[in-house]
Amino acid sequence: MEAAIDRILDRLDVINLLYITKIAETIQKIGELNQSSINRMLIMADMGADIAEINNKLRTATKLNTADLFTVYNQALNDTYTDKRFAAYLQTNPLPQPRRERVSRLAQLISVQTAERMVNISNTTSVSETYRQAVDKSILAVSSGVENYKEATRQTVRELGTNGMQVQYESGYHRRLDTAVRQNIIDGSNQLQQQASILIGEEINEEVGAEVYDAFEISAHARSAPDHEPVQGRVLLKAEFEKMQAGEDFIDVDGRMYDGFRRPIGEWNCMHIAMSFSTRYSVRRYTDKQLDDWKAANAKGCEIDGKHYTTYQAVQLMRQIETAVRRQKDAAVAAKAAGDTELRQECQKRINALAAKYYNVANTAGITPRQDRMTVEGFRAIKVH
Repeated sequence: MEAAIDRILDRLDVINLLYITKIAETIQKIGELNQSSINRMLIMADMGADIAEINNKLRTATKLNTADLFTVYNQALNDTYTDKRFAAYLQTNPLPQPRRERVSRLAQLISVQTAERMVNISNTTSVSETYRQAVDKSILAVSSGVENYKEATRQTVRELGTNGMQVQYESGYHRRLDTAVRQNIIDGSNQLQQQASILIGEEINEEVGAEVYDAFEISAHARSAPDHEPVQGRVLLKAEFEKMQAGEDFIDVDGRMYDGFRRPIGEWNCMHIAMSFSTRYSVRRYTDKQLDDWKAANAKGCEIDGKHYTTYQAVQLMRQIETAVRRQKDAAVAAKAAGDTELRQECQKRINALAAKYYNVANTAGITPRQDRMTVEGFRAIKVH
């Protein structure tokens, strides 16, 4: 999944670079004009050609990304069939082809829905609006006869880089394109695995006429969010699972009692999913020792700037810094294209400070740094004074 997301985002990074540089170069060109030589019609014509090029490349990338998406989701479905929660039963009781086809149709539906959302995300990327606003502000600066054009347009160039290509939702909310696509893919994958697993369990139950798969096991991972950490990796009978999802107190199959929590499993940016489980045939994926070790390591955490952080909190801090670094690098790329050396120096200073903090957090928390998450297409570091 990570490899597929990286391929998809790499394609979008190339287009984001084109988007940033085209607009920044136009801002620079306008700055080289004077009040008498500005021809807004010619500038807008050039802008239209740039927007068409960006949108065409975005459509091409989206087609390639959709093909990658179907390949990965197909593998995710195959992995669900071979999951050890089903292995012992399906080895001696293979699911009849008509029932497998129903599961495949569900997986295909989820894949198509996710792909359609990806296309919609691309179609709602506000390229022309941002470009037009940048052009209007730049023309106004020249027409007004400002003494320092770069200072007048610096905030526009800075925002161009830090915001990148933006998705505009009906509510008016904006989100970076790469962030929206990443979340779309992960949400679709989680939905596919959970729904396919649940349907396989239901198909088996219908085939034998009994509730063979009578429970759910919650997935688990190190550095879990605190609200879901107590229940991750545990097995719940279906009725108790429904209580949990409704925010009520619940109990697992081993008799452990839990207080209800507000955020349902598999929703609201949750990375956990529920998988069908048979209290007769399935083997738990996670041992109590593994879950306890993860919980203890998470709680131990570390001290950063005089404050205690769980490992989960340290990871979240690192993700925030990675995002901030990418945005500053995009802003530096925009500054370079716009010929604004002062802004480029400013961005580089922020990048250096953020990188220093990032590696300090990684070393203190014992977390492997992800340099790849801070890489930006077209960025070149410079020395700062």
